[in-house]
Amino acid sequence: MKNLNIENKVLWPVLVILLLGLVPVGMNPSAAANIVGTILGFITGNFGWLFVLFPLMILIFFAWLVFSKFGQIKLGDPDDKPEFSNFSWFAMIFTTGIGAEIMYLSIIEPITFFNAPPFGIESGTLSAAEWAIPYGFFNWGILAWAIYALPSIPMAYALYVKKIPHFRLSAACKPILGKHSEGLPGKIVDIVMMLGLIGVVGTSIGLVAPMIAQLLGEMFNIPVTFGLLVIVIALWVILFGGSVYLGLRKGIKRLSDFNLIIVVAILVFVFLVGPTTFMLDNSIQSIGTMFNDFFNMSLSLGAINNVSFPQDWTVFYWAWWIGYASLIGLFTARISKGRTIKQVIITQCLIGPVGCWVFFGVFGNYALNLQLSNLVPVNSIMVNSGQTEAIMAVINTLPLSSIIIPLLVIAYLIFSATTFDGASLILSSVASKKLGRTGQPPRIHRLFWALVLGGVGITILAIGGLEAVQLSSVIVGVPMILVFVLMTISFIKSVKEDFGQEKSTLIKYSELPLSKSQNDQLSEEKEGVLSGKEGK
Repeated sequence: MKNLNIENKVLWPVLVILLLGLVPVGMNPSAAANIVGTILGFITGNFGWLFVLFPLMILIFFAWLVFSKFGQIKLGDPDDKPEFSNFSWFAMIFTTGIGAEIMYLSIIEPITFFNAPPFGIESGTLSAAEWAIPYGFFNWGILAWAIYALPSIPMAYALYVKKIPHFRLSAACKPILGKHSEGLPGKIVDIVMMLGLIGVVGTSIGLVAPMIAQLLGEMFNIPVTFGLLVIVIALWVILFGGSVYLGLRKGIKRLSDFNLIIVVAILVFVFLVGPTTFMLDNSIQSIGTMFNDFFNMSLSLGAINNVSFPQDWTVFYWAWWIGYASLIGLFTARISKGRTIKQVIITQCLIGPVGCWVFFGVFGNYALNLQLSNLVPVNSIMVNSGQTEAIMAVINTLPLSSIIIPLLVIAYLIFSATTFDGASLILSSVASKKLGRTGQPPRIHRLFWALVLGGVGITILAIGGLEAVQLSSVIVGVPMILVFVLMTISFIKSVKEDFGQEKSTLIKYSELPLSKSQNDQLSEEKEGVLSGKEGK
């Protein structure tokens, strides 16, 4: 254990709390879900205003940061180059950030909104259909990715500019917490973050595994059993466990590149064989609708008409993204060395949403067109038989479905594997005392967390506690708002201290003002050269 450089004060509390949490869920999943659901209802009902304001405040902060001189700060030394190509960098951010859920929910969500539309619109009408795609664009759009991006900047700054040897949220809070960042307050921050991360990833396994099992059952004409679900999760563990073991460059990067190519190929195929004109027309119209009603959708809480749609969707989704943000933020920070702050923000807040809109524009509009044209009663199938059956009904209408289904299985597996790759890397990093010279924890430690995530997924499916775990992971998002605010204040304090005044004597070494640590390093190097030390 000593050689693995493990932070026992973080690792063991997480494992113990995880075990103690799963036992009552296993004993009575429905009761656990009811209790957690009551807590979540209280939070979303009384603190919905906080959840809807939080992502808008992030956008305002990012606007200030991007257009200020601080946006040009390089996350690393002045001569550091990006570690990954633009394609691979975006592929890893995107595939880790959205996982397989985007392929699942981009089909189901528009039909769900058609059946239960916002603003008191009558269900199943053309007016309801007009809101089916815009709300998908909104839920997976700019505000969601802004939440993802918020922890990325302070963490990357702490890691590559301040040179803090810890890859933990608590480390990014050091300018405010001081020595307490490595004491009990810091440990609590990291433990809460890890538990929330395990919860959202475990929930993802529980959501997507049945879909992959259904596709495999369709391929091989076999029944979908719990044994098949275990096989699916075992395939995941092999994929993302092997990828994590190989590391970022040989594992996660290659998986992400390959997966993005497959997914783009499937999207192009569906776009060409589907109702292409309808997809284009309704996507453009939906973007207009979303931006026209952006603030209404962002701030609506049903205070007058007492409708629950904002709490059921907007507040829940923002809490869900906050729960996932620690994973995406830390992972993005890890792979963004050599980028500028402005590049990271623009990639996550603009390019990320566009990628999600493509999924809803193609898959969502394809399913919606089947419903509106009375070709397939997708809504009825979803209500009566479940979401996976509805998705299968949509997929089976595609030409060459015998080829598309295996490709979808591969895409689902790799999409999920890249998310779990990132989760295993982050969990092992947070549970390490400090990063090694490679910037990654030992392979065995990374593989351990891959096995833990697989075990949690199997346990959730076995005990039927998916809903309780999903709601619990969202509840963790509440204290994470406070953590992210603390990280942001710490970042602003640091960046103003380090880059508040340009050091004109160092302009020839960099186009940007340097941090204090970089300034000291350059001064030492210059003194060494002048004294002849470097030539000895």
